[in-house]
Amino acid sequence: MNEYVMRRAMADGDELIRGKSKESVAYRLTLTRQALGLTQVEFGQRAGIAKNTYNQYETGTNMPNLESARKIKLTYNVSLDWIYDGDNSGLPYDLVDAIKKIYDLRTKTTLR
Repeated sequence: MNEYVMRRAMADGDELIRGKSKESVAYRLTLTRQALGLTQVEFGQRAGIAKNTYNQYETGTNMPNLESARKIKLTYNVSLDWIYDGDNSGLPYDLVDAIKKIYDLRTKTTLR
């Protein structure tokens, strides 16, 4: 599957991937963290975000503020467009591939 097709497949995905709600941001952060093979604590610590604060982002309790989102962006090379809007066009190919694999596994598991 070439890069364009993979990016379109995710872009055409469900509302959790494309949405702008706290829940959608939480879902994308979770997918990103899992694709990088990190725990919540590791992900937050490396970005300089307190573990309880980061947990609130992944559970959809709070939306990451711009400062936290910038820390995630700079630490993990993800775009603010991905974090807030679900636009994966600025993500590194290998990260898109890893996210897509996790997304596909979740989708297949959910549909069973």
